[in-house]
Amino acid sequence: MTSEYRIVFFDDRELVVALIEHARTQGTKLPPGQANRLSIDRESFSVKLFFRKKGAEPVAVEFHSAALAQALIRHCKKAGIPLPVKANKELRLVDDRVAFVVELSRPPTETLIPVEYV
Repeated sequence: MTSEYRIVFFDDRELVVALIEHARTQGTKLPPGQANRLSIDRESFSVKLFFRKKGAEPVAVEFHSAALAQALIRHCKKAGIPLPVKANKELRLVDDRVAFVVELSRPPTETLIPVEYV
């Protein structure tokens, strides 16, 4: 079976924009202030987005891996980045950058031809 892999990388700004948009579409109220820091847990793939209002301590909002995936899929649709519906998509950290590893598999050909290696 033929497989194709693609890696779609996201920069920090795209992550922040995608998470804020996701929170808004889900009706999640975000704290006042400017988003100024992002923290990614390598084990659980949860993300904390920190908001800071002048003169106040930063407030963190946590997004679990499923919410991060939903946010990035929505971001890709909006940005015109193709993510085939039937493809396997896996969130990973690649070189300390959040990425989707996309696997497109093609069904095997109808006729199996025996191959002999000599």
